[in-house]
Amino acid sequence: MATIDNDRLPWLSRASTGYDLFTKTPENPTSYPSLFTNEDEDATVAPMRVMAHRGTEIFVARGNEVRCADLQDLKARYTPKPGAQEDGHREYKVCARMLDLPGLDFEIHQLEISRDGFLLAIVGEKELAVCVLPAEGLARVDDAKLRVPAFYMVGPNYHNAEKGSRIVRAIWHPLGVEGASLVVLTSESVVRTYDFTIGQDFTFEIPDQTLDLYTLSGRTRHNGGFFADEEEMEAASCCFGDGHQGWRPFTLYILMRGGDIYALTPVVPSRWKAPREYLQSLSLDINWGLENLEDDVTMEEKLVLRQQTKWINDVLNQEANIGAVYAGSAISPRKKASTCLVRPGVVGATPQLQGPFLFQPAPQEISTDEYGCDIFHIESDPVGVIGILFSNGKVDICLEPESLKAKWVDKRIKRKGVGEEPDQPPQGLPIISGYETIDLGFSPRSSSSTISWPVFSRDPQSNQVWYINHNLGVATISMKTWLSKLATVLDGDEDDDFIAKSMEKNPQSTIYKPIQNTNKPHSLARPIIGSIAIYEAYLGYLLIAATKVNSQSVEFEDTQGRASGVDSPASSKTIRSPAQQSTLPPPPKPLTHYRGHQRRPSLLTPHFTFPPELTTPSVLHSLLKPTNPQHKKLLTSPIHFTTETNALLRAARDTLKTEYDRIMEIAQEMYDRAATQRIEFRKQLESIHRAGETLNRLESRNVRARLERFLTRQEELQARADEVLKILIVKNELGVSDAEKKWFKEVAKVEEKIGSSHPADGQDGDGDGDEEEDSTTLTGRKKIVARLAGELCPLVDEHGNNASAGPEGRRRMKMVVGRGDDVPEEVRVGKLRILKELLEREDALVKATRKRLEGLELEAERA
Repeated sequence: MATIDNDRLPWLSRASTGYDLFTKTPENPTSYPSLFTNEDEDATVAPMRVMAHRGTEIFVARGNEVRCADLQDLKARYTPKPGAQEDGHREYKVCARMLDLPGLDFEIHQLEISRDGFLLAIVGEKELAVCVLPAEGLARVDDAKLRVPAFYMVGPNYHNAEKGSRIVRAIWHPLGVEGASLVVLTSESVVRTYDFTIGQDFTFEIPDQTLDLYTLSGRTRHNGGFFADEEEMEAASCCFGDGHQGWRPFTLYILMRGGDIYALTPVVPSRWKAPREYLQSLSLDINWGLENLEDDVTMEEKLVLRQQTKWINDVLNQEANIGAVYAGSAISPRKKASTCLVRPGVVGATPQLQGPFLFQPAPQEISTDEYGCDIFHIESDPVGVIGILFSNGKVDICLEPESLKAKWVDKRIKRKGVGEEPDQPPQGLPIISGYETIDLGFSPRSSSSTISWPVFSRDPQSNQVWYINHNLGVATISMKTWLSKLATVLDGDEDDDFIAKSMEKNPQSTIYKPIQNTNKPHSLARPIIGSIAIYEAYLGYLLIAATKVNSQSVEFEDTQGRASGVDSPASSKTIRSPAQQSTLPPPPKPLTHYRGHQRRPSLLTPHFTFPPELTTPSVLHSLLKPTNPQHKKLLTSPIHFTTETNALLRAARDTLKTEYDRIMEIAQEMYDRAATQRIEFRKQLESIHRAGETLNRLESRNVRARLERFLTRQEELQARADEVLKILIVKNELGVSDAEKKWFKEVAKVEEKIGSSHPADGQDGDGDGDEEEDSTTLTGRKKIVARLAGELCPLVDEHGNNASAGPEGRRRMKMVVGRGDDVPEEVRVGKLRILKELLEREDALVKATRKRLEGLELEAERA
């Protein structure tokens, strides 16, 4: 299991530009009340999957907004600042953008991206919408909003807030053409399939198929009243079968809240496409079952095989026509050539509901406060694995021995297993075996069904690793250890007792918790509402989880170790009929490539041993040898197209493919080991070179002498600091504050402007010293103005008129002004007016200065 290298990505934390992707408040906060209310008694618990990704582009739902960003862009733009704190300032840059969806007015609960990354399903509690995503790379543009090419509300008459039922799951069909087939499951156990066509609005408004599970189970749905089994038929989640074995790509597994499992097969879109090899293998299985009918087979089984034969023949005819189109030949002058398959109409279009599944041994009964929440299905040749997740944190891992067979609703088939007497065991119900029960250890308060709806999320490297999002964090379940051993045991010729004993000794699944809410009092108010795991060369191996108000992230260190147990691609698995399973050698081990990622062996693994497959003679020689008693007659006679000949050719083909895959696996492992050794050798040389350069630098700098000088200097500084501290402690003087220093400076400036208001020593203030009074100070200027006013006042009478009209007045004016009689009267009056204005200004200045001085004295008294 991988180790955690970093439990918090800095380029998604508070100090980064990617932080707003999870924390920014929506523009319309009223549409997202759960952001602001921790506990809402009226809120209904529902599955939450608010995160999705397309490559390195991540999509996050907040309220009625869908935000997107490129993780590569977020990581590349992040520049850590030395000494920056988590709550420090960050440079604003638009890295998180919002999809422009003007018609979206509901709170988003789930996001589902189609397999080709073309469409995005936006799921609310009861509403549903689909938009065409912008092209890859547009998430890096500078616009705050990205315009989507098209946006549609899906099924407004069925999925609405007034009369619609709660949507528990919306998934894309794995075989839909261009990813345009969406399967929607509601809580009232109704499955609706939509086959979208851009430009045709009715395909978004009207479902292509509507399947009522309650009616298909043999019950009658009424408009009102109480039903004892109503809770048992309340749907919780669904998933499609994994792999390409049997009818699994067409099988829809449905989990009920009561813990029962049902299945619908085949669920076929109106337009779909599948690999030709898969269709041929499916045809061989159907033909084998039809040719090996036993005498005691029931009429129902015969009718089912005939329906399957008609169905596959119709599909193969369509496939042949498509092949002819690609080959360049015309189908018909009047018929337009098609490049995809359509749903066959030779049999009933409604699949039969199969279930409930029988558990052997029977599982423990769940309590009334525990409900089923989610389900997954994977294929691990030769069996299938089904995981069931409950609200209390328990996970049931079950084994599906063989894939389900396709069945359609037909009036001629009598439904068995429904309505039978209680003392009779139900007939024809699918069987699964319980392997283990995992307890994640939820606390009683967090596991209540009224607040807990945990869900599964996939791992990008392996379908044997699953993440579980719950209220208290994210847990991981790995089934790699026991699935590899289980495949070896089941492919042998041992009896049932040996298989049972081997399964008892088999190891269990590995569990660990990479993300946990440590803030326990508020953990229930901030549950994990979505998580995604991404593996990319530049980003690394990441697990990002979103809560209602923020995000948590984990980076794994050993990505190659996590991919060591990866399954081989589904296309490389051989689909065999039951008659040939016992005659073929064990299947090869998983290949070293999966979904485009290469697995490099670690140097810590055991050394390479020469495999015996390279020296062992091929089994094909003994199989095709004319002396082989099993096929002696066929090998010595001319070849005829019979069932035995086809069986022999299939066995030869499977044997050759098995040996070829094993040889290719060995060759790939040898190449990977050689490449790894070459890379490691180069890394070691570079490390040695860097170590040598570092050693030379250290030796040239005389590190020991510099260190001794630094230590001596540090001791001297420490001694000086101690002496200063002692002086401060002994004197214990209070320092002057900055405000007091500013006040003292202001007082000095005012005193400098005013000057001394007292007469100088040796003068009485009325002597000649006044004549030499400095005119630059306010006091000196005041005395000069007062003297001039005293001399000019006699020239003006008490009424303000000019008193210098007579001889005596002119004489006084001469004395004051110091000029002769040649001075005009207008000049004298102008000078008087100027002197009067000057006196008024000086008086106002003196008053203002006095008032300011009084204010400073009051502040000094307060200090």
